[in-house]
Amino acid sequence: MDRETIFGELFDPLYAPLPDSETYLGRIGHGPVEKADRETLDSLVLAHQRNVPFENLDVYDARADISLGVAALYDKIVLRRRGGYCFELNAAFMALLTSLGFRCHAVSVRVVMGFDRHMPLSHRGTIVTIDGVRYFCDVGFGGPSPQSALLLDERNAQKSGNYEFIIDEGPIGTNINILVGGKKERLLTFSETPSDPVDFLALNEFQSKSDYSMFKASRVCNLVTETGAITLGGNALKIHANGETTEKTLSTEPELRAALKEHFGIEVSFALSI
Repeated sequence: MDRETIFGELFDPLYAPLPDSETYLGRIGHGPVEKADRETLDSLVLAHQRNVPFENLDVYDARADISLGVAALYDKIVLRRRGGYCFELNAAFMALLTSLGFRCHAVSVRVVMGFDRHMPLSHRGTIVTIDGVRYFCDVGFGGPSPQSALLLDERNAQKSGNYEFIIDEGPIGTNINILVGGKKERLLTFSETPSDPVDFLALNEFQSKSDYSMFKASRVCNLVTETGAITLGGNALKIHANGETTEKTLSTEPELRAALKEHFGIEVSFALSI
């Protein structure tokens, strides 16, 4: 097999068109899109977060290869009704946005929440431009995450969901900060230079294969709800609703499977560790 064939098999699927935007919209409980405007973008972001869970079962439990090909992501997220992590969810979402007429590009992001040191690139986000106005959106961050698009050039606080965010400039790029108790805490930082789909192959390989990846260290699931969120960390199921949290430890594999189906709509055939 020659080099061009190898590269074609590896890279071409990353640039394929979305197989079917109508079915994808149905997957996220969203109606037909008539206009690629800010209101539609906000509704798509929220619908995606409320219907497609952030989850790493393929990495943690199945130890499977993670494909970033558009057709493979469509099969997993739309047809098999699974979730995924940032490189999967935001890639699929950008393919959906593009198919609906939005002008957008990906960016490589550093997650700096809780860290003082310089963190590596480990996340993918999306910048959407509508009538010359730029927005940042993200459907692949486990939280706390904006539940709508954020104006990139707005420096005042922006409320999104239950949180407020402030965007400013740092020494290595644009910062998205979250307000906690009235104080600004860094969440994400990134260069606004477009990243190509191929740029995420190595990052995806590290996050899905390295023993130093947090996604291999623990199971994680998260789904935004109307009243809060539902999370699964390891075997601990937490339901956050109206400012209150209930927690349950799932001690058997049948319990875990039942919780995944009931709360996240996930059914898988591979073994789940307890």
